[in-house]
Amino acid sequence: MNDGKDITQISEPIRLVRESLWEEDNRFLKICRSLPGEIVIAVLLYFLLQRLLVPLIGSFAVNNVLYPLMGDSLRDYLVPIQAYCEIIMMAGLILYMRFAERRKFPAMGFIRKKALLKYLLGLIAGFVIFSIILLVSVGVTGGSIAFSGKLSPGMLLFALGGYMIQGMAEEVEARSYIFLSVSRKHKAYVGILVSGLLFGVIHLNNTGATAVSVLNTTLIGFAFCLMFMASESLWFIGAFHSIWNFAQGNIYGIAVSGNDAGDSLFAATLGGENTLLTGGAYGVEGNIITTIVVLALMAVTVAIMRRKNLRLKEGA
Repeated sequence: MNDGKDITQISEPIRLVRESLWEEDNRFLKICRSLPGEIVIAVLLYFLLQRLLVPLIGSFAVNNVLYPLMGDSLRDYLVPIQAYCEIIMMAGLILYMRFAERRKFPAMGFIRKKALLKYLLGLIAGFVIFSIILLVSVGVTGGSIAFSGKLSPGMLLFALGGYMIQGMAEEVEARSYIFLSVSRKHKAYVGILVSGLLFGVIHLNNTGATAVSVLNTTLIGFAFCLMFMASESLWFIGAFHSIWNFAQGNIYGIAVSGNDAGDSLFAATLGGENTLLTGGAYGVEGNIITTIVVLALMAVTVAIMRRKNLRLKEGA
């Protein structure tokens, strides 16, 4: 469906998903594949997979399989186990895209070219950028970072594995499914807006959520879409998201979007009671320092996209 446009200037995942564009078989499918239809399906899949199946199957596994085997020691593993359960959501979304949307893996963003390199770069970039946010936040608020010694090497690796699944699962949902599904028939910036706004909305009920935390989460959703386009790989942004959450919880001991951090390698604390600077119960993601850094990250990413001649306004 080139229709005379220079598709070499479209981010590779968007080009691939547009090449896999389905035929409009009937009126019902046409409605489902419209922008409102995509949003409704995304919300339904989110509640079915994330809010229903993940906790249901996770609870069954913990109570009927793991607890009889591990007893009270299971308590130390509950936070990472919750992250591992996200594989249910990821599998469900991939199956939906593969069979309902007829997409192959490259059209979901799983592009094999330099996949390992991009995953490693995503890990490095995510850790560095979040560390900058945390260190600036600690410095501005007069907080501190101290070695806790609470997390064993084995538990550290176990938690990392959980976040590798959890971070990628959220990227499959927000970027691979929502962003690409919208962008296959609309301009890329429409996909960014829809994906980012839904990403912010699903965090509304998190512990300690505030106007700033919702704003930041929405901006992070925009930034992740832009980085997905710039890197042209779901592997990069999946790794970025995974290490971003892992660094918050198990490296620095900061609440992850309002969720309990569990045991951590370091214990970071922010001074004062100004939630604009500390983020409050939501964690560092809820402060204005994150706002500033994420806006800067978006600007840098857009500059990289311009250098690569990738267009935000390219239509289908």
